[in-house]
Amino acid sequence: MSVSKVAGPTWPNGCHICEAEVDPDTGHVAIVSYASVNDVGRVVNPMIVIGQLDGGAVQGIGQALCENFVYDTETGQALTGSFMDYALPRSSIIADFRTTMDESTPCLNNDMGVKGVGESGCVPATGAIISAVENALAPFGVRIGEYPVTPARLFALLSRAGKAQ
Repeated sequence: MSVSKVAGPTWPNGCHICEAEVDPDTGHVAIVSYASVNDVGRVVNPMIVIGQLDGGAVQGIGQALCENFVYDTETGQALTGSFMDYALPRSSIIADFRTTMDESTPCLNNDMGVKGVGESGCVPATGAIISAVENALAPFGVRIGEYPVTPARLFALLSRAGKAQ
C-alpha cells in the first residue's frame, strides 16, 4: 500500500451572492435569490460535497437572519434553553437557492486534487446576507452593526432613522 504525502493545507474558494428585499414597515427580510459558486478541487462524492456547501451556506444564513443564543446579562444564565427559544433557518426563507461546484482548479497539495469544504459556506453566506440587507436599506441610511438582523432589530434601526411607520 502506497501512502501519499500532503504538502500543506487545502483551501477552497467561492463567491456567494444574495438578493434581499426588506419591508421597511415590518423589518421582514425576504431572500429573493441566493447563489454560490465554489472552487472545490476534485470532487470524489458530489452528494457529500453539495451537502457540505449547502449546509454551510444555510448555517451562515441562519446566523445572519435568525440564530441568536441569549444569556442573562447579570447572571450569565442561558435564556435560550431549547429550540422553542432559538430560531433556526427554514427553507421557506429563501425563494431561489443555487449552488455550483467548480472542479477546474485541483489542489496541488495532495495527490487526489481535493480541497476541504467542511465550513466553506458558513462565512461567506453571513457576509452575503448582511451586505444584501444593507444594500436594500441604503436609501434609508441604515447600517447593520450586529446580527442576526431579525425583523425587530431592523424595525428598531429603521425607527431610529425615522423611516419606519
